[in-house]
This record gives sequence, C-alpha cells and structure tokens, in this order.
Amino acid sequence: MSNLALSILGWLIPGLYLTFSTALGLGNVLMLLILIGFVATANKGYLEKERWPMPAVWLLALYAMVLLGMFYTPAPWEWSSINWGKYTKFVYAIVLMLLLHGRADWQRRSLLAFEIGMLFLLASTWLNIWFILPWSATKQTGWGVSHHVMYDYIVQNVMMGFFVVYALSKLSSVASRVWNASYAVIALMALVSVTHLSSGRTGLIVVAGALAAFLFARIGLRRALVALPILLIGLGALLMTSDVMLSRFQQATTQLQNIYNDRFSSIGHRAYNYKTTPRLIAERPLLGHGTGAYHTEICRVLDDPKDCATFRWHSHNQFLFFGVDHGLIGIAFYILLIISAARVARRSQSQSHRLMLFGLLGALVSDSLINSPLFSARESHFFLYMLALLVVACHNARPHSDVEALSPRNKCNFSIMHTN
Repeated sequence: MSNLALSILGWLIPGLYLTFSTALGLGNVLMLLILIGFVATANKGYLEKERWPMPAVWLLALYAMVLLGMFYTPAPWEWSSINWGKYTKFVYAIVLMLLLHGRADWQRRSLLAFEIGMLFLLASTWLNIWFILPWSATKQTGWGVSHHVMYDYIVQNVMMGFFVVYALSKLSSVASRVWNASYAVIALMALVSVTHLSSGRTGLIVVAGALAAFLFARIGLRRALVALPILLIGLGALLMTSDVMLSRFQQATTQLQNIYNDRFSSIGHRAYNYKTTPRLIAERPLLGHGTGAYHTEICRVLDDPKDCATFRWHSHNQFLFFGVDHGLIGIAFYILLIISAARVARRSQSQSHRLMLFGLLGALVSDSLINSPLFSARESHFFLYMLALLVVACHNARPHSDVEALSPRNKCNFSIMHTN
C-alpha cells in the first residue's frame, strides 16, 4: 500500500505544479490527495533532521504563531478563521518538502510541470493579441491592451516575473545553442508579456526584484551593483515602448501627486495602509493582536470609520500584516524564513536551482513590500509551493551532502540533479 501510494504521489505532486497556475480548483483537489498520500506513507523518516531544512522550521514557527494567535485574538471566528485557513498552506509547503526530499525525479517532473503550465499561460497571452481565447480573462485583441489569461492580472504578472528568471536560469555554457536561444526567447517573451501585454504595475516591481536577486546570485555583489543600474535603464527603455505601461505610469504620477488627498487610489490606498498599520503594531509590539485581528482592529485607527470596509481586507504589505497579527516576533520569523532560504540557495551546487531560488526570493520580498502574497490565495500557492520545491532541490544539492548517498541508484539521481 505504501509503495503504491508513493508511486501515485510521484505523479500527483507534478500535477499540482502544473495546475496551480492554470486550474486552481484542480490544484486544490490534487493537494488534498497529496495530503492523504502523505498520511498513508507517514513514517519516522519524516522526522529525520536531514528532511527539515531551516525554511521548513521557520514555516512551522510561523504557523505556530498563527495557532497561538487564535487564543487571544479579538477578531470573531468569521475573520480569524480566514487567516488560519490561508496560512495553513504553510503546512502544505512543509509536507511537499518532506515528500520531495531526496527524490530528484519528482523534483524534475515538478519543475517541468510548472514550466509547461507557465508556457501555456505565456503562449495564451501572446495569442490573445490576434485571437479571443475562450479560457482567457480578457476578451479583446490588438496591441496596446491587456491580454492576461488568469482572472487576476497581478497574480499572473507575479508568476511571469519569476518565469523570466526561471528561463534565464536555464542558460548554460555547456548547453547547446538551440537550448540557450530557446530559453533566451522565452525570457524575453515573458518580460514583454509583463511590460506590454498587461496593465499591472506590480509585475514590474516583482520582475525587477527577481532580476536583481538573480544578478547578485549569478555574478556576485560587486559586479551586480554595476550591472543593476544598466538593467534598470534597460527596463525603463523597454517600458517607453509600451503604451499600456506609459498610461499606467501617468496614472501613477497623478496618484503620487495626490497621495495624501486620495487614499482610495491604488498608491494612495497603500500609503494610507503604511501610515495606519504601524499604529496597531505599536499597541502590541511583541505578539501582536492575534490571528485575523487586522481585519477588525484597523477600523479603530482609521481617520474615518466609514472606510473600514475598504481597508480591512489586508495591509498591502506582508511584513506589516504579520506585525499587526503576530507582532515583531511574527515579522522576525518571516524575515528568518527568507534569510534561511537564501542560505540554502547559496550553499547549493546546482547552479540553475540556486539562481531560481534567489530569483523567487527576490520576487517574494518585492511583492511583500506592496502586497500580502502569503495571504492572497493564488499568490500564496505560487510562492509557498515553489519555495518548497526549490528549497528541497537546493538543499539536496549541498556540498558533501549525505542525502541518500549510500545507494548507487540515488547517487545517479543526485549527480543528474547537479547537472540541471
């Protein structure tokens, strides 16, 4: 039974990475089946220290804060249960880490499945220029308008911003010219889909953060500091050719000029969040107000209580969101999660996985400064599931790692993983 369950899990997990970007409902069903499979195959091996990289420990610590916060939150169940349910995906990510550990073939399948899903989104976005696709969120053709496929262009752009780095991570001096040229074209098409084929500005910030982290990991700090301004100039030049982005930047300029007078615009809303949310953190700085407390407590510190419905959903900043609910300890756990994942990436001998994980962390940090990606349903799927996969891939590719080193079969798998 256990062997059969493992064989099924070996395909359910890649199925999850294929569908969370293209069919969220099916992805949720697959995650449920994965959890059942995890329980069916549970054994003492899952408790071994080697299977628990530090990011898994900090995810568990964050979830412990969520559970603890349920006992002292002033928020009613209808609000606290929302946060508890959303942050339960921290546990899902840990389950994926435990299952993927030491299984290079599952890791390769999952990365390939994610790539296929993203290529589907990318191809559909470009085809939307000429054709109205039935599965696309936008039903318009032509250049200079948004052509996102997912219902939320922000989420698609966040994932596509990382996919630029994913494609660049595939470039290699030992690969064929066709291989490198193909992934270079994919990276460019993914970048243009963010800059020219979508009306969202969040994707630009995320892709800039992902590319900056990629540069630091790829060429080192000193050379990256020189290359980063060149990168930003290049992005700026590319944006100057996009009518969609130019109109969005003109709108952003107007919003910035009225940032203190219009708190209902996109930028004004965030600025007002950043002004009011720290007041709640200052009230209970250590442990915060409790799980889901932001949704109710923010209404006390707003200048106009009538604005409660507008500002109570989330703070547009994951650090501040954790700060209100779980205090400085919660913020510290989140920062330690990010730092620990960066350390895992830095120690990895798999160049492509290392670059991908750094790029993912760059995307996560930049998105966390303007959104609440671990609270958002689709963004949390993307970040947590990809974090689990890439952390394990990098963790298994450490120097002198003893991961399944005694088995000739696993030695083969391990060496293959190093060449990816």
